[in-house]
Amino acid sequence: MVSVAKDELYRLIEALPEKETPVVKRFLEFLLIQSKNEDQAWLEAELGELPPYDWGPEGPPKGKPVRYETGIGLIIEGGKQ
Repeated sequence: MVSVAKDELYRLIEALPEKETPVVKRFLEFLLIQSKNEDQAWLEAELGELPPYDWGPEGPPKGKPVRYETGIGLIIEGGKQ
């Protein structure tokens, strides 16, 4: 998807005839509602029914242990080594 700067959107809206701005408003409201509905669907989805992920013959990648520190977040044990 192509990224469009908000300034460009403002310019396009400003160039519209006044009678067309309600149409644009309804369309933008529709997009917001659609986005919220998609988010809600993911939040309410029963993800436990998904099949387990197939990591392939090598299994899950090896990682480093982490710990959570309040106010900082996740800290990788052993630093950046």
